[in-house]
Amino acid sequence: MDINKLVIKYNIVIEYNGVKVLDSEIASLLKAIGKKGSILAAARSLGIPYSRAWETIIRIERVFGEPIIVTRRGGSGGGGAELTELAKKLLEIYTVAEKRMPIHLKPSTPVKYVSLEPSIRVAYSHDPLLEVLLGVMEKKGYNVEGLCLGSSRALATLALGETDIACIHLFDPGTKTYNKSFVEKSVLLDKPLHIGGYRRELVFALNPSIEVNDLNTLLKMILEGRIRIVNRNKGSGTRIYFDYVIESFSKKHGITLDKNRIRGYETELYTHLDVAKYIASGKADAGLTLKYAAQLYGLKQIHITWEFYECYTLKSRVDREPIIEFKKLLKKENIVKYINNMPGYRLI
Repeated sequence: MDINKLVIKYNIVIEYNGVKVLDSEIASLLKAIGKKGSILAAARSLGIPYSRAWETIIRIERVFGEPIIVTRRGGSGGGGAELTELAKKLLEIYTVAEKRMPIHLKPSTPVKYVSLEPSIRVAYSHDPLLEVLLGVMEKKGYNVEGLCLGSSRALATLALGETDIACIHLFDPGTKTYNKSFVEKSVLLDKPLHIGGYRRELVFALNPSIEVNDLNTLLKMILEGRIRIVNRNKGSGTRIYFDYVIESFSKKHGITLDKNRIRGYETELYTHLDVAKYIASGKADAGLTLKYAAQLYGLKQIHITWEFYECYTLKSRVDREPIIEFKKLLKKENIVKYINNMPGYRLI
């Protein structure tokens, strides 16, 4: 062994309640986003996969319960991403920590990740069937980068041109419709095109120990804080629909809506499977989730609605081969075989 080839490296790590929220890699990512005004451009400049950049951002935001990145749309620059005051403060603390290190130590060399440019980027709200379809695309030889960001963020990344496809389920209480009004209101780089979708059943999943069988009783108990719920993350289509359901019920029955009384309202999970698992473990009594997830974990269910889960791309990209192939998968004659094997799904 050549002892001269050994290299000693160090890394400043900043934690919040024992959880890492900043190190040299994350600091480099935040600095690059601030400089370039784009998560995609920042990830490319550092050689970090775009999906890894988003996962890092989401993980930190879960810890703090507030955003570190905000996206902006339109304008002379065509949109982009900005650091929030929280992110700027974190970088300020990190910079101070760097300066306090002994001057004879040199920082470790930033890690460079070598990643293949994906054939297709799909940003989506969590959906088990969609993830099956992404797996099918991989088997067909396409390098797929899936970004499970939630409906609002998925649509935002499409608006910024940083993903090829956005799959969403955003309910508009004003029109009582899904997705279309949100897509139309977005300032997109070019015309958005609907390329397919399906319907999925949304239910209140209940721990088997909860003796409730009708929706009105359940909602009344939730509003009165008599049972614990688990919620989805802010910006998710399911969170938006949950708020619509409890607001409509409280208004109809003359009940004062006080979200502080709803036990577990601030408990946020990022996937339907996480929600079902959380309820099955006894950590919560109920939660709004997919029938597929509830059935997978053996939970009681109260039907709520059949929602529209739809995918969009941009007109400028619709003729790309991977998008054509993905669009084929969404056709009724092709997707039906997957739907038939997954409870809680149906064709549009």
